[in-house]
Amino acid sequence: MSHYRRRAGLCAPLSSKLILRVLMGLGLLGLATHSIAQAPAPLPLNSQSSVGSILIPDRGDVTVLKLDDQLRVGKPIPDGKALTFTSSDAIDGLVDRDMHLIGRAQIRRNGAVMKADEISYDPDSDVATLIGNAELIKGNTAFKGPTARFNVDAREGEMETPNYELRDSHANGNAKKLTIQSADVFVFDNATYTTCNPENLDWYFTASKIEIDNEQKEMTGTNGVMRFFDVPIAYVPYFSVPTSGQRRSGLLAPVAGYNSNNGIDVTQPYYVNIAPNRDLLLLPRVMGQRGTQLGAQYRFLDTSEAGALGGDYLPYDRKTGTNRWRYDWQQRENFNGALSQNGIPIPGAWTGYANIARVSDNLYPTDFSQSIAGAVTSQFRQEVGTNKQLTDSLSNWNVSARALTFQTLQPDPTNIVQSPYNIMPNVTATYNNRLTPTAADVSGKYVTLPSGPATTFSTDYTRFAYNIGGNLAATAPGVYSQADRTVIKGAMALPQVTPGYYITPKVSFQSNTYNATAFNNSTVAPAQGFVLPTFSLDSGVAYERDAAELKSFFGRDMLLTMEPRAFYVYTPYQDQTNTPLFDTADGGFGLIQVFSENNFIGNDRIADNNKLTGGVTSRMIEANTGAERASVTLAQRQQFTAQRVGLNGTIANPSTYQDTLGSASVRLLGNLSVDAFGDYNAQLNQFVQTTAGTSWRPTPGRSLNIGYRNVYTPPVQASAQNNQAYTPGATTTNQYNISGQWPLTRELSVLGRWGYDALAGKTLNSLAALEWTRDCWTFRGAYSQVVNTSQLMTTQVLFQVEFRGFASAGSNPVDIMKLNVPGYMPTSKPIPPSIYENYQ
Repeated sequence: MSHYRRRAGLCAPLSSKLILRVLMGLGLLGLATHSIAQAPAPLPLNSQSSVGSILIPDRGDVTVLKLDDQLRVGKPIPDGKALTFTSSDAIDGLVDRDMHLIGRAQIRRNGAVMKADEISYDPDSDVATLIGNAELIKGNTAFKGPTARFNVDAREGEMETPNYELRDSHANGNAKKLTIQSADVFVFDNATYTTCNPENLDWYFTASKIEIDNEQKEMTGTNGVMRFFDVPIAYVPYFSVPTSGQRRSGLLAPVAGYNSNNGIDVTQPYYVNIAPNRDLLLLPRVMGQRGTQLGAQYRFLDTSEAGALGGDYLPYDRKTGTNRWRYDWQQRENFNGALSQNGIPIPGAWTGYANIARVSDNLYPTDFSQSIAGAVTSQFRQEVGTNKQLTDSLSNWNVSARALTFQTLQPDPTNIVQSPYNIMPNVTATYNNRLTPTAADVSGKYVTLPSGPATTFSTDYTRFAYNIGGNLAATAPGVYSQADRTVIKGAMALPQVTPGYYITPKVSFQSNTYNATAFNNSTVAPAQGFVLPTFSLDSGVAYERDAAELKSFFGRDMLLTMEPRAFYVYTPYQDQTNTPLFDTADGGFGLIQVFSENNFIGNDRIADNNKLTGGVTSRMIEANTGAERASVTLAQRQQFTAQRVGLNGTIANPSTYQDTLGSASVRLLGNLSVDAFGDYNAQLNQFVQTTAGTSWRPTPGRSLNIGYRNVYTPPVQASAQNNQAYTPGATTTNQYNISGQWPLTRELSVLGRWGYDALAGKTLNSLAALEWTRDCWTFRGAYSQVVNTSQLMTTQVLFQVEFRGFASAGSNPVDIMKLNVPGYMPTSKPIPPSIYENYQ
């Protein structure tokens, strides 16, 4: 019988070194095996052979090339200093004057290879003439034709009717003539260009002249015609396109689609590469039902600052008869000091930021956004702030300041969105004596935590402002048009952490003071502050045992853990009926909140607590890898005295009944996962929160997801001070979601999503999409419907044809597919070829 034992460490040993050693061992074994297979026959061993010599079978007369043991690339050798090697069935001519290689002729120099039936080489002019099945190969570039002339040192030459292959860009084609101007510049007359296999030319590009510059990574040409299944689809008198992912100025692929709000919608981006750390994107956009919109986005990145500035402007909207606009500014600035490797300011750094966005009207995101997330945005913020970490004797202190305003949109007249208070300004100072991060121990196998008492202290001053008179159409968040709030917090904890258990006693306090001004001098009770202490005690134990009974099911060693946890918190009751709400909300009741000291999020409420929370978590873990296959948690909070502090005043009928929480997460082999969460309220005798979902992803590109969510919202008390009317309890969410991606054939994959609201009895969102991938092109199409408000539904039709390694046309639906289908895998990009793939 197996028994639980106390865990030897809170964190499993770091296995990176072991994994690295195993991988290195396998890699060296493969190299050793490969070397044995490729090595030439050794000399016969004698009695003085060294210990450990390996006998290799005799390969006879077979010539075997020696490969570098680690495939290293050495320093490039100038062509003038490189040796020249030749081979052929026969050779004649004059030494150092004229040389004729006949039959399977080859000349090699510095990585370049020339092959032909016959090669004539003149050392004086350094010109090689190739006759019959001529080939020129350099790295991953290859040319084939009947004849060719090549200046070996200058890397110049020409070839008639060549076929070419550029493996770096997966391109190939043919031409009437090839002129090699240098090692990296090739000029083709009457040429074709494609990334398709030669036997499957679904698309190809023809031009009277094409110049490919591998050094600049660009292709230019004249009189270009794009053909798709031999049908001309585009003509350009002159073109210049990149052959790699490097940035360069020029036209990007147009974005085209259909939207029920705008009709035919076409955007033609133009990219301006100003500098390596600065660029500009111009976005002219034509909408059939609205007009022409101008947009731009500027980005910059320096050692001390980074940011982006963008916006759109529509001079006249034919639907609304108004001017419409948007702007967005984001910037981060490091005034002095340095940043750590992960970008976090170190002590002494002084940083600042700006995050400002605004639109012209309530329906701007719904009408003009090209993504689902943007279409449902109802709030834009304008925020600037600064932060300073002090040094020397004040190195434990951090000070910051910010100012924040909101633009809250009202796209749905039947569902008014409440705007929060503006913050003008907020100033904080924070002290923390536990700035030392966690670190690995001497062995590097375990993580050690800082020891000793942990002390924190903070002071926070905020001025809240709200233009109630200018927002009468929307419900104001309170009766105050302006208020000053000062919050002081302090806490001291003594964590005792050992490998098998932990216990953390903690005492803290919070003091709030207010100076509030009511709108139009309304008769309202003065804003009430408070001073409240809190005591908490958090403890837990970790046990584990070998689960031999699970090995037959999983086929590997498994561990089972048992992790009980107990959390007690006490805060005395203080009436907060006349304490206003500026930035505070109910924290809900979940597995995180049940082990928290305060039920509320924000600084305006402190819940009275005399509660003990008990919970237990059990995990199923792979013993060798540490991968968690399953986790189950149960938790319940016992109230010794009923909580009376509510969000909108004193709770009328407090009760000691507490909910029981349960969650389960299972990750079975075969990429099947199941997640569930339930919150059962004993007083109401029902589940107030239920979430369940399952996902099956057998292989990349195959996924099926099913989800369900139900939420019951308890009654909300009325509050005249916070402009809150009484709201009865009701089920507010009852939704189903089904989504997935599945290939029908090796080339065709379909995607879909359906979201249904059982309360409203209607579909919230739907998506039908397909992805058709061929050898050198991919077609993506999507049809989407989204309910934006109770009166508006947006329909989108998106489609795109992507020609691999060349260009794309249409409106890319990949983002909408990722948002709607969890686990969606777009078409994989080709792997860049190795320099040894075309080894000659």
